Amino acid sequence: MDRPFLRLIIFFSAFLWLNSFLRTIVPPHVFSQGIGFKEMTIGLLVAFFGQILLFFLLNKNVSSKLAWFFGTASLLLSVVLVINVKSPSQYYLSAFFNGLNLYLFFIFYNIAHFEATPRDKTGISSGLMFAIGPVIGIIAPLIAAFLGAINIWFGWGISLISLMILFVLIKLQKDFSISYSILDSIKEIASTRIFIFLEGIWEAVVFGLIPIYTLFFFKTTLEYGTFLAYLSLLSAIATLSIGRLSDRLQKRIIFLYPVTISLAVVTFAFMFASQNINIWIVLSGIVSLLLPIFLNISTAMVVDMSPNLRVSIPGRELVLASGRFLGLTLVLLSFMYEQRPFFIFPVLGSAMFLYPIFLFWSSKIRKKYRYL
Repeated sequence: MDRPFLRLIIFFSAFLWLNSFLRTIVPPHVFSQGIGFKEMTIGLLVAFFGQILLFFLLNKNVSSKLAWFFGTASLLLSVVLVINVKSPSQYYLSAFFNGLNLYLFFIFYNIAHFEATPRDKTGISSGLMFAIGPVIGIIAPLIAAFLGAINIWFGWGISLISLMILFVLIKLQKDFSISYSILDSIKEIASTRIFIFLEGIWEAVVFGLIPIYTLFFFKTTLEYGTFLAYLSLLSAIATLSIGRLSDRLQKRIIFLYPVTISLAVVTFAFMFASQNINIWIVLSGIVSLLLPIFLNISTAMVVDMSPNLRVSIPGRELVLASGRFLGLTLVLLSFMYEQRPFFIFPVLGSAMFLYPIFLFWSSKIRKKYRYL
Protein backbone atom coordinates (compact mmCIF):
# COMPACT_ATOMS: atom_id res chain seq x y z
CA MET A 1 0.00 0.00 0.00
CA ASP A 2 1.65 3.26 -1.13
CA ARG A 3 1.75 6.32 1.09
CA PRO A 4 -0.90 8.46 -0.69
CA PHE A 5 -3.35 5.53 -0.64
CA LEU A 6 -2.60 4.93 3.05
CA ARG A 7 -3.32 8.60 3.81
CA LEU A 8 -6.57 8.27 1.86
CA ILE A 9 -7.59 5.20 3.87
CA ILE A 10 -6.80 6.98 7.15
CA PHE A 11 -8.92 9.93 6.02
CA PHE A 12 -11.78 7.60 5.09
CA SER A 13 -11.48 5.77 8.41
CA ALA A 14 -11.66 9.06 10.34
CA PHE A 15 -14.75 10.04 8.37
CA LEU A 16 -16.44 6.68 9.05
CA TRP A 17 -15.50 6.89 12.73
CA LEU A 18 -17.27 10.23 13.01
CA ASN A 19 -20.34 9.02 11.10
CA SER A 20 -20.57 5.83 13.15
CA PHE A 21 -20.29 7.87 16.32
CA LEU A 22 -23.01 10.30 15.21
CA ARG A 23 -25.22 7.48 13.94
CA THR A 24 -25.29 6.17 17.50
CA ILE A 25 -25.99 9.32 19.48
CA VAL A 26 -28.15 11.42 17.13
CA PRO A 27 -31.24 9.19 16.55
CA PRO A 28 -31.97 8.44 20.25
CA HIS A 29 -31.16 12.06 21.14
CA VAL A 30 -33.52 13.68 18.61
CA PHE A 31 -36.15 11.01 19.31
CA SER A 32 -36.10 12.05 22.97
CA GLN A 33 -36.58 15.67 21.84
CA GLY A 34 -39.81 14.93 20.00
CA ILE A 35 -38.56 14.07 16.51
CA GLY A 36 -40.59 11.01 15.56
CA PHE A 37 -40.40 8.37 12.83
CA LYS A 38 -42.09 10.57 10.22
CA GLU A 39 -39.83 13.56 10.93
CA MET A 40 -36.70 11.38 10.77
CA THR A 41 -37.78 10.00 7.39
CA ILE A 42 -38.51 13.50 6.08
CA GLY A 43 -35.04 14.47 7.32
CA LEU A 44 -33.51 11.69 5.21
CA LEU A 45 -35.50 12.86 2.18
CA VAL A 46 -34.23 16.41 2.75
CA ALA A 47 -30.67 15.07 3.01
CA PHE A 48 -30.87 13.22 -0.30
CA PHE A 49 -32.55 16.22 -1.92
CA GLY A 50 -29.55 18.30 -0.86
CA GLN A 51 -27.19 15.69 -2.30
CA ILE A 52 -29.08 15.51 -5.61
CA LEU A 53 -29.18 19.32 -5.85
CA LEU A 54 -25.39 19.54 -5.81
CA PHE A 55 -25.10 17.17 -8.77
CA PHE A 56 -26.60 19.95 -10.90
CA LEU A 57 -24.90 22.90 -9.19
CA LEU A 58 -21.34 21.57 -8.72
CA ASN A 59 -20.18 19.55 -11.69
CA LYS A 60 -17.55 21.75 -13.35
CA ASN A 61 -13.90 21.99 -12.26
CA VAL A 62 -14.54 21.13 -8.61
CA SER A 63 -11.44 20.52 -6.49
CA SER A 64 -11.45 17.43 -4.27
CA LYS A 65 -9.76 19.18 -1.32
CA LEU A 66 -12.16 22.10 -1.54
CA ALA A 67 -15.13 19.71 -1.75
CA TRP A 68 -13.92 17.77 1.30
CA PHE A 69 -13.37 21.00 3.23
CA PHE A 70 -16.89 22.31 2.56
CA GLY A 71 -18.32 18.84 3.10
CA THR A 72 -16.73 18.67 6.55
CA ALA A 73 -17.92 22.22 7.29
CA SER A 74 -21.45 21.16 6.29
CA LEU A 75 -21.21 18.18 8.62
CA LEU A 76 -20.10 20.49 11.42
CA LEU A 77 -23.19 22.67 10.89
CA SER A 78 -25.33 19.54 10.81
CA VAL A 79 -24.00 18.44 14.21
CA VAL A 80 -24.37 21.86 15.82
CA LEU A 81 -28.02 22.02 14.72
CA VAL A 82 -29.03 18.74 16.39
CA ILE A 83 -27.41 19.36 19.76
CA ASN A 84 -30.56 21.11 20.96
CA VAL A 85 -33.47 20.60 18.57
CA LYS A 86 -36.26 23.14 19.06
CA SER A 87 -38.42 22.22 16.05
CA PRO A 88 -38.68 19.79 13.13
CA SER A 89 -37.56 22.61 10.81
CA GLN A 90 -34.26 22.85 12.68
CA TYR A 91 -33.82 19.09 12.32
CA TYR A 92 -34.55 19.28 8.58
CA LEU A 93 -31.95 22.03 8.16
CA SER A 94 -29.41 19.81 9.90
CA ALA A 95 -30.35 16.98 7.53
CA PHE A 96 -29.93 19.29 4.52
CA PHE A 97 -26.35 20.14 5.52
CA ASN A 98 -25.68 16.45 6.04
CA GLY A 99 -26.95 15.80 2.51
CA LEU A 100 -24.52 18.35 1.08
CA ASN A 101 -21.76 16.41 2.80
CA LEU A 102 -22.93 13.17 1.15
CA TYR A 103 -22.17 14.67 -2.25
CA LEU A 104 -19.02 16.56 -1.32
CA PHE A 105 -17.37 13.60 0.38
CA PHE A 106 -18.36 10.41 -1.44
CA ILE A 107 -18.10 11.50 -5.08
CA PHE A 108 -14.49 12.48 -4.63
CA TYR A 109 -13.53 9.72 -2.24
CA ASN A 110 -14.87 6.94 -4.49
CA ILE A 111 -13.00 8.36 -7.49
CA ALA A 112 -9.76 8.72 -5.51
CA HIS A 113 -10.07 5.22 -4.05
CA PHE A 114 -10.67 3.32 -7.28
CA GLU A 115 -8.26 5.39 -9.37
CA ALA A 116 -5.56 4.28 -6.92
CA THR A 117 -6.63 0.63 -7.27
CA PRO A 118 -5.01 -1.76 -9.82
CA ARG A 119 -7.59 -3.08 -12.28
CA ASP A 120 -7.08 -6.69 -11.17
CA LYS A 121 -7.63 -5.74 -7.50
CA THR A 122 -11.01 -4.04 -7.80
CA GLY A 123 -12.81 -6.65 -5.69
CA ILE A 124 -10.36 -6.66 -2.78
CA SER A 125 -10.10 -2.86 -2.89
CA SER A 126 -13.89 -2.59 -2.80
CA GLY A 127 -13.87 -5.14 0.01
CA LEU A 128 -11.39 -3.03 1.95
CA MET A 129 -13.52 0.09 1.48
CA PHE A 130 -16.65 -1.65 2.75
CA ALA A 131 -14.81 -3.49 5.55
CA ILE A 132 -13.51 -0.37 7.30
CA GLY A 133 -16.99 0.83 8.24
CA PRO A 134 -18.12 -2.39 9.94
CA VAL A 135 -14.84 -2.76 11.85
CA ILE A 136 -15.08 0.82 13.11
CA GLY A 137 -18.80 0.26 13.65
CA ILE A 138 -18.06 -2.38 16.27
CA ILE A 139 -16.05 0.03 18.41
CA ALA A 140 -17.46 3.52 17.82
CA PRO A 141 -21.11 2.75 18.78
CA LEU A 142 -20.03 1.08 22.01
CA ILE A 143 -17.89 4.08 22.98
CA ALA A 144 -20.65 6.49 21.95
CA ALA A 145 -23.25 4.45 23.84
CA PHE A 146 -21.10 4.40 26.99
CA LEU A 147 -20.39 8.14 26.86
CA GLY A 148 -24.00 8.93 26.01
CA ALA A 149 -25.17 6.95 29.02
CA ILE A 150 -22.92 9.08 31.25
CA ASN A 151 -23.52 12.48 29.66
CA ILE A 152 -24.49 13.28 26.07
CA TRP A 153 -22.09 16.23 26.08
CA PHE A 154 -19.16 13.80 26.12
CA GLY A 155 -20.51 12.45 22.84
CA TRP A 156 -20.81 15.91 21.29
CA GLY A 157 -17.29 16.73 22.47
CA ILE A 158 -15.78 13.65 20.79
CA SER A 159 -17.74 14.41 17.63
CA LEU A 160 -16.40 17.97 17.41
CA ILE A 161 -12.82 16.81 18.06
CA SER A 162 -13.23 14.20 15.30
CA LEU A 163 -14.42 16.93 12.93
CA MET A 164 -11.30 18.99 13.63
CA ILE A 165 -9.13 15.95 12.86
CA LEU A 166 -10.91 15.58 9.52
CA PHE A 167 -10.03 19.17 8.60
CA VAL A 168 -6.35 18.39 9.29
CA LEU A 169 -6.39 15.15 7.27
CA ILE A 170 -7.83 16.91 4.22
CA LYS A 171 -4.55 18.81 3.84
CA LEU A 172 -2.65 15.51 3.45
CA GLN A 173 -4.70 14.26 0.49
CA LYS A 174 -3.84 14.43 -3.19
CA ASP A 175 -5.85 17.16 -4.91
CA PHE A 176 -7.66 16.64 -8.21
CA SER A 177 -10.60 18.19 -10.04
CA ILE A 178 -13.58 16.75 -11.83
CA SER A 179 -15.92 18.04 -14.53
CA TYR A 180 -18.79 16.03 -15.87
CA SER A 181 -22.08 16.30 -17.70
CA ILE A 182 -25.12 14.76 -16.01
CA LEU A 183 -26.22 13.26 -19.31
CA ASP A 184 -22.78 11.81 -20.08
CA SER A 185 -22.54 10.35 -16.58
CA ILE A 186 -25.91 8.62 -16.92
CA LYS A 187 -24.90 7.28 -20.35
CA GLU A 188 -21.59 6.02 -18.98
CA ILE A 189 -23.37 3.66 -16.58
CA ALA A 190 -25.92 2.42 -19.13
CA SER A 191 -24.99 -1.20 -18.42
CA THR A 192 -25.58 -0.93 -14.66
CA ARG A 193 -27.92 2.01 -13.96
CA ILE A 194 -31.09 -0.10 -13.56
CA PHE A 195 -29.28 -2.16 -10.91
CA ILE A 196 -28.02 0.97 -9.18
CA PHE A 197 -31.53 2.44 -9.09
CA LEU A 198 -33.06 -0.77 -7.69
CA GLU A 199 -30.29 -0.91 -5.09
CA GLY A 200 -31.09 2.65 -4.08
CA ILE A 201 -34.80 1.92 -3.65
CA TRP A 202 -34.09 -1.13 -1.52
CA GLU A 203 -31.51 0.71 0.59
CA ALA A 204 -34.43 2.53 2.23
CA VAL A 205 -34.43 -0.58 4.43
CA VAL A 206 -30.93 0.12 5.76
CA PHE A 207 -31.06 3.93 5.64
CA GLY A 208 -34.60 4.35 6.94
CA LEU A 209 -36.52 1.42 8.32
CA ILE A 210 -33.88 -0.39 10.37
CA PRO A 211 -32.19 2.64 12.02
CA ILE A 212 -35.45 4.53 12.58
CA TYR A 213 -37.90 1.82 13.58
CA THR A 214 -35.31 0.19 15.87
CA LEU A 215 -36.05 3.13 18.19
CA PHE A 216 -39.43 1.46 18.80
CA PHE A 217 -37.51 -1.30 20.59
CA PHE A 218 -34.34 0.48 21.83
CA LYS A 219 -34.78 4.05 23.00
CA THR A 220 -31.63 4.78 25.01
CA THR A 221 -28.22 5.54 23.54
CA LEU A 222 -26.72 2.56 25.37
CA GLU A 223 -29.26 0.08 23.95
CA TYR A 224 -29.18 1.61 20.49
CA GLY A 225 -25.38 1.72 20.33
CA THR A 226 -25.07 -1.91 21.45
CA PHE A 227 -27.52 -2.93 18.70
CA LEU A 228 -25.49 -1.05 16.04
CA ALA A 229 -22.28 -2.69 17.28
CA TYR A 230 -23.94 -6.11 16.90
CA LEU A 231 -24.90 -5.28 13.30
CA SER A 232 -21.38 -4.05 12.51
CA LEU A 233 -19.82 -7.20 13.95
CA LEU A 234 -21.83 -9.33 11.54
CA SER A 235 -20.94 -7.03 8.64
CA ALA A 236 -17.23 -7.21 9.47
CA ILE A 237 -17.29 -11.01 9.34
CA ALA A 238 -18.51 -11.05 5.74
CA THR A 239 -16.58 -8.37 3.90
CA LEU A 240 -12.90 -8.92 3.05
CA SER A 241 -13.05 -12.60 2.14
CA ILE A 242 -15.62 -12.11 -0.61
CA GLY A 243 -13.60 -9.32 -2.24
CA ARG A 244 -10.48 -11.47 -2.42
CA LEU A 245 -12.43 -14.48 -3.64
CA SER A 246 -14.32 -12.54 -6.33
CA ASP A 247 -11.05 -11.12 -7.72
CA ARG A 248 -9.61 -14.62 -7.87
CA LEU A 249 -12.63 -16.06 -9.68
CA GLN A 250 -13.28 -12.96 -11.85
CA LYS A 251 -16.97 -13.94 -11.83
CA ARG A 252 -18.58 -11.65 -9.30
CA ILE A 253 -21.97 -12.03 -10.95
CA ILE A 254 -22.37 -15.58 -9.57
CA PHE A 255 -22.43 -14.14 -6.04
CA LEU A 256 -25.04 -11.51 -6.87
CA TYR A 257 -27.82 -14.01 -7.55
CA PRO A 258 -27.90 -15.74 -4.14
CA VAL A 259 -27.14 -12.53 -2.23
CA THR A 260 -29.86 -10.43 -3.85
CA ILE A 261 -32.46 -13.20 -3.64
CA SER A 262 -31.59 -13.71 0.04
CA LEU A 263 -31.89 -9.97 0.75
CA ALA A 264 -35.28 -9.92 -1.00
CA VAL A 265 -36.56 -12.87 1.05
CA VAL A 266 -35.31 -11.37 4.32
CA THR A 267 -36.94 -8.03 3.46
CA PHE A 268 -40.28 -9.79 2.93
CA ALA A 269 -39.82 -11.57 6.28
CA PHE A 270 -39.59 -8.19 8.08
CA MET A 271 -43.41 -8.06 7.78
CA PHE A 272 -43.52 -10.33 10.83
CA ALA A 273 -40.86 -8.44 12.81
CA SER A 274 -42.35 -5.01 13.52
CA GLN A 275 -43.95 -6.24 16.74
CA ASN A 276 -41.35 -8.81 17.76
CA ILE A 277 -37.96 -7.64 19.00
CA ASN A 278 -36.31 -11.06 18.64
CA ILE A 279 -37.30 -11.46 14.99
CA TRP A 280 -36.26 -7.83 14.34
CA ILE A 281 -32.80 -8.47 15.81
CA VAL A 282 -32.30 -11.69 13.82
CA LEU A 283 -33.46 -10.28 10.48
CA SER A 284 -31.49 -7.04 10.92
CA GLY A 285 -28.44 -9.20 11.64
CA ILE A 286 -28.93 -11.22 8.45
CA VAL A 287 -29.19 -8.00 6.42
CA SER A 288 -25.97 -6.74 8.04
CA LEU A 289 -24.24 -10.02 7.18
CA LEU A 290 -25.30 -9.91 3.52
CA LEU A 291 -25.17 -6.15 2.88
CA PRO A 292 -21.37 -5.65 2.68
CA ILE A 293 -21.10 -8.62 0.32
CA PHE A 294 -23.77 -7.09 -1.92
CA LEU A 295 -22.25 -3.59 -1.79
CA ASN A 296 -18.76 -4.89 -2.46
CA ILE A 297 -19.75 -6.90 -5.54
CA SER A 298 -22.27 -4.42 -6.97
CA THR A 299 -19.82 -1.51 -6.63
CA ALA A 300 -16.99 -3.53 -8.19
CA MET A 301 -19.32 -4.41 -11.07
CA VAL A 302 -19.95 -0.71 -11.77
CA VAL A 303 -16.21 0.03 -11.70
CA ASP A 304 -15.48 -2.90 -14.02
CA MET A 305 -18.19 -1.94 -16.51
CA SER A 306 -17.55 1.83 -16.49
CA PRO A 307 -13.80 2.46 -16.05
CA ASN A 308 -14.01 6.23 -16.75
CA LEU A 309 -14.48 6.89 -13.03
CA ARG A 310 -14.64 10.68 -13.15
CA VAL A 311 -17.74 10.33 -15.32
CA SER A 312 -19.24 7.04 -14.08
CA ILE A 313 -18.96 7.63 -10.30
CA PRO A 314 -21.07 10.84 -10.37
CA GLY A 315 -23.65 9.01 -12.50
CA ARG A 316 -23.72 6.10 -10.07
CA GLU A 317 -24.13 8.35 -7.05
CA LEU A 318 -26.90 10.38 -8.69
CA VAL A 319 -28.92 7.32 -9.72
CA LEU A 320 -28.32 5.75 -6.31
CA ALA A 321 -29.48 8.89 -4.49
CA SER A 322 -32.57 9.07 -6.73
CA GLY A 323 -33.44 5.47 -5.89
CA ARG A 324 -32.96 6.13 -2.18
CA PHE A 325 -35.20 9.19 -2.42
CA LEU A 326 -37.97 7.10 -3.98
CA GLY A 327 -37.53 4.29 -1.47
CA LEU A 328 -37.62 6.69 1.49
CA THR A 329 -40.73 8.37 0.08
CA LEU A 330 -42.39 4.96 0.27
CA VAL A 331 -41.13 4.55 3.85
CA LEU A 332 -42.61 7.93 4.76
CA LEU A 333 -45.98 6.85 3.36
CA SER A 334 -45.70 3.71 5.48
CA PHE A 335 -45.08 5.71 8.66
CA MET A 336 -47.96 8.03 7.77
CA TYR A 337 -50.60 5.43 6.92
CA GLU A 338 -49.56 2.21 8.67
CA GLN A 339 -49.76 1.85 12.42
CA ARG A 340 -46.60 -0.22 12.19
CA PRO A 341 -44.56 -0.90 9.02
CA PHE A 342 -45.92 -3.94 7.19
CA PHE A 343 -46.75 -3.50 3.49
CA ILE A 344 -43.59 -1.43 2.93
CA PHE A 345 -41.45 -4.55 3.31
CA PRO A 346 -42.87 -6.53 0.35
CA VAL A 347 -42.67 -3.35 -1.74
CA LEU A 348 -38.96 -2.84 -1.01
CA GLY A 349 -38.33 -6.59 -1.14
CA SER A 350 -39.82 -6.65 -4.64
CA ALA A 351 -37.35 -3.95 -5.73
CA MET A 352 -34.47 -6.17 -4.62
CA PHE A 353 -36.06 -9.24 -6.21
CA LEU A 354 -36.12 -7.42 -9.54
CA TYR A 355 -32.32 -7.06 -9.33
CA PRO A 356 -31.43 -10.70 -10.16
CA ILE A 357 -34.32 -10.87 -12.67
CA PHE A 358 -32.95 -7.92 -14.68
CA LEU A 359 -29.41 -9.26 -14.26
CA PHE A 360 -30.40 -12.61 -15.77
CA TRP A 361 -32.45 -10.95 -18.53
CA SER A 362 -29.70 -8.54 -19.54
CA SER A 363 -26.80 -11.00 -19.44
CA LYS A 364 -28.38 -14.35 -20.35
CA ILE A 365 -31.52 -13.62 -22.40
CA ARG A 366 -30.77 -10.40 -24.30
CA LYS A 367 -27.00 -10.97 -23.94
CA LYS A 368 -26.52 -7.24 -24.23
CA TYR A 369 -23.84 -6.98 -21.54
CA ARG A 370 -21.26 -9.31 -20.13
CA TYR A 371 -20.88 -8.79 -16.39
CA LEU A 372 -17.90 -10.07 -14.44
